[in-house]
Amino acid sequence: MSGLAVNSYCSATARYPVEIECGLPETSIKYGEEISAAPRNSSSELLFGLWLGQGLSLAKGESMLIRLALLVFLACTTLGTVSGAEPKSLRDVISPLLLQNTHPDNPGLYLRLMPTGLAYLREVGMKVVNDEVLKLSLPTITETVETGQVSIENAYISKYWAPVEYNLDLVKPNLFTWSMSKMHLRAAGEFIARLNGALLLPSVPIRGQFETLLGHIGMTISVRMTRTSLGAPRVESAYCKSEIGYVDLNVSNTGVLTDFFINTFKAFLIGHFKPMVEQRMCQMIEKVINQDMNSILSTMPLKIRINEDQLDIIGETFGISPRKPLSQFEQKARNYTLLNFVNNLRERNLVLDYSLLGDPFINDGSIAMKAKGEISWRGSGGTPFNPPNFNIPPPHGIHMIEFFGTDYIANTLLYHAYQQRYMDVTVGPESSSQLKDILQTTCESGFCIGEFLGGLGEQFPNREVEVRFTAKKAPILVFIENRARFRLHGKTNMFVRPKNASQVKMQVLKSETTMTANVRLWINGTKIVGNATIENLDFKLLETRIRDVDQSVFGDLGLFGAEFLEQLLTEILQMGLVMPTMKGVVLKSPKLSIHERYIRVQTYFKLDERYAGRLIQGAVKQTLVNVG
Repeated sequence: MSGLAVNSYCSATARYPVEIECGLPETSIKYGEEISAAPRNSSSELLFGLWLGQGLSLAKGESMLIRLALLVFLACTTLGTVSGAEPKSLRDVISPLLLQNTHPDNPGLYLRLMPTGLAYLREVGMKVVNDEVLKLSLPTITETVETGQVSIENAYISKYWAPVEYNLDLVKPNLFTWSMSKMHLRAAGEFIARLNGALLLPSVPIRGQFETLLGHIGMTISVRMTRTSLGAPRVESAYCKSEIGYVDLNVSNTGVLTDFFINTFKAFLIGHFKPMVEQRMCQMIEKVINQDMNSILSTMPLKIRINEDQLDIIGETFGISPRKPLSQFEQKARNYTLLNFVNNLRERNLVLDYSLLGDPFINDGSIAMKAKGEISWRGSGGTPFNPPNFNIPPPHGIHMIEFFGTDYIANTLLYHAYQQRYMDVTVGPESSSQLKDILQTTCESGFCIGEFLGGLGEQFPNREVEVRFTAKKAPILVFIENRARFRLHGKTNMFVRPKNASQVKMQVLKSETTMTANVRLWINGTKIVGNATIENLDFKLLETRIRDVDQSVFGDLGLFGAEFLEQLLTEILQMGLVMPTMKGVVLKSPKLSIHERYIRVQTYFKLDERYAGRLIQGAVKQTLVNVG
C-alpha cells in the first residue's frame, strides 16, 4: 500500500485548539499530563481504541474533541494513501545529471597564480616595500644582555639601500622561500641602558641617542601555506636565517665619560650587538608570520554577496576598509522587468562561499588554490549535490592568473534561487517593451497573442494577458565545449486581466513548459556577455477555457515562442554581467573560454601601488604593536 506508513503514531491534546502529533511508535496522549497508551498491533487498532475511549477517563466534551481530531487525522491519512502522495524525491527537484560524476572533495572554484604573475608580484611587492620602509615607525624594543638591560625608543630608519639581489622560489608541496642580500640601512633613535659594569654605577641609567649602520644584510625566509579548519588561509614559518655583514654604532649625549667609554669599546659592544640583532630579526619575523599574520588572515571574510561588483576582501582583512555584513540586501518586487532578471537575481539573499577546501599547493611553478564555490541562500549551504569531476590543464602561457569556475557555482545559484522561489516570475505587457503589444487579446498593431491562440481575442476582447511561470524543479546549466546548455522546466498559467471594475482576473490556461537553450559567453570590456539559441521549447496543455485551443494548436505556440525567447534571452545576455573585481587590482585583457564542466578566465592584472602601500601600512600597524 502506498502513501503514509502504517507504523506511525499520533498524539492528541484535549485542549483548545485540538492538536495532533504524528511520528514513530510509542504513542502518548496528552491530557493535563502525559498518559502512555498501551502498544497496539497497528495504528488503525490504536485509533479505533481511542475512538471508543478505551483506557481513558475523559469528560464528554473532551472525548468529542479527541474524536473530532482523530476524524481529521484519518481523513488526511486516507487521502494521502489514496492519492499516493509522497514527499518530492531529490530527482524531482534537481536534474539527475547533477548527481552523476561528482565528488564531495571537488572544488567549485579553482585559482592558479601563474609564474608571470608571481614574478610581477615579486617586483611590485619589492618596490612597494622599498617605498614604505622609510615611513615605518619602529617599536620600542627592550633587550636583556649579560651586563644589564638596553631599551630602544623612538627609533626610525634614516637611510635605506634596497637589496641588490632578491628572489622568490617555490618548493613542493606548499612552500615558498624569499631570499634577499646586499641590503643596507641606517637607524637612529634614543636608548636607555642599565649596565652592571665596574666603571659605571648600576643605579644610574644611561640615556642618550644612538645611530647604527647595518651593512650587507642578507635574509632567507621559508613560509608554508596551509588553511584553517574553517577554510581561511594560514601561514607557518618553516625557516629563517639573517646575516649582517658589518655593524657600525655611535652614541651621543650620554655624558662625556660614558660617550668616551662606549665609543672606545665599540668593537666589543658590536661583537655582542651583531648576533643579537641577527637573532632578533628572525624572532621578530617568525612571530609576525606565525602569530600576527595569522591573526589578520583569520579575519578574512570567506563569504561574499554576489551583488558586489568590486570586492575589498584584502582591505577588510587588513583593517583598512569597514567590513560589510552579509545581511545587507535590497529586497526587490517580484514583478520586475525581464531584461533586469539577472541583475535582480543578484540582489537577492544569495552568498558565495569561497573558503579553501585544502592547503594551497605548488603546481608546475604556479600557486594553486581550491575553493568551495557554493552559492546559497544567506550563505547557509545545504546544496544536495557536489561539484563535478573535471580535468584542469597544466599551466601554460604568459598570462598572470587563471580562474576555473565549474558549473557547480551556477547550479547552486539556480538551486537555491528555485528553493526560495526566486525563479517564479509574473510577466505582463509592462515587463518588456517587446511584450507590450504581444500580451494583448486584441491586436491594435502588428501581432498579438489574442490573434494566434484560438478564440482568445473573441472571448476576451481588449484585455491584457498575464503569464505566471513557476519552476517545477531547479533549472540546470551545464558547461560543454565552447558553450553552455540551459534547461528550464515549469508550469505556465495564463490569465486575462480585468479592464474595468465589472471584470475580474481570470485564469484561462494551464500548461507545462520545458525549454532547452544553448548559450555562448565571452568578455566585452569588464562584462560577461553572450547570446542564446533555443534548441527545444515544448508546451504541454493541461487545462484551457479558450475555445478552439487543443494540444496541436498550443504546440504550435512553441514555434513562435522559441523565436521570441531567443531574442529576449540574447537581449538579457547582451546587457552583460559585470565581472567582480578585487579593489586595488585591475584586470587586463581577460579572456573567457568554455570547456567540459567548467569555464576558464585567463588574464593579466595590474596592482594599484598606492592601495598596496596602504595595505602594507595597515599590516605593519597591526603587527608591530606586538613586537618589542
